[in-house]
Amino acid sequence: MEGDPDGNARKHSLVAAYSRLAPDYDRIGPRLFSHFGQRLVEFAPVRPGTAVLDVAAGRGAVLFPAAARVGEQGRAIGIDLADAMVQLTAADLHRHGLRQAAMRRMDAEHLLFEDQSFDVVLCGFALHHFPRPAQALAEFFRVLRPGGTAAVTTWAERPALFAWLRGALKPYEDLARFLTTPFDTPDDLEAALRQAGFVEVRVAREAADFVYADEEEWWASNWAFLQREALDRLAPAELQQVKTAAFEQVRGVKRPDGMHQRWGALLAAGTKARH
Repeated sequence: MEGDPDGNARKHSLVAAYSRLAPDYDRIGPRLFSHFGQRLVEFAPVRPGTAVLDVAAGRGAVLFPAAARVGEQGRAIGIDLADAMVQLTAADLHRHGLRQAAMRRMDAEHLLFEDQSFDVVLCGFALHHFPRPAQALAEFFRVLRPGGTAAVTTWAERPALFAWLRGALKPYEDLARFLTTPFDTPDDLEAALRQAGFVEVRVAREAADFVYADEEEWWASNWAFLQREALDRLAPAELQQVKTAAFEQVRGVKRPDGMHQRWGALLAAGTKARH
């Protein structure tokens, strides 16, 4: 944001938005964040007995599979700037008995860890939110041990229906409050990792089909994404108008088993050289 060199206003907007989303985040409809979270852990890869940091952990889409992979001999720390995410995910970890995992409230651009504290740093679908992504990647590099890996996911493909809804909501939302660089091409993502000092950078593109049971499930799922900011601003009559038009769009792509939506991601990983 102009006049906000440290990104504090942007961070405030993000914290406010994600705090509202926290109870429902990745909990309504198909679990696309959980799917790509599992894939990121496999792509890195995370190994048993290692120390892992999950940056912008949210509701644990990456943290839970990372904790399962490191096992009781390892540790998995998730951080998030939204206190609601931290509290809810910490409660989930406790409920599942994952003593090797923990959540902390922390800024990705100012990690409160010593140098060379982790074997792997993971970050799922958050790099494009950081006001200063280069600063965040520099912090990933700093807290990694030599030979360690940083791995991230970014969005590469969004369904046409999602694009339609974003277009319908454009007059009511200001995405510039939430997004910096999209990192939605392999070249951009690779360049960002290399500029942070990582070597042996690799980028893969993956996509998966997610099925919503019906129109209502798809509509409800939108209250767990950032477009909720715009939906909540609509007057009741405007909201109903958008919903009616959206359902018409959904019916045009609905199949007997539900509504299929294809989401694609870039998975990228880089290594901190040993010397």
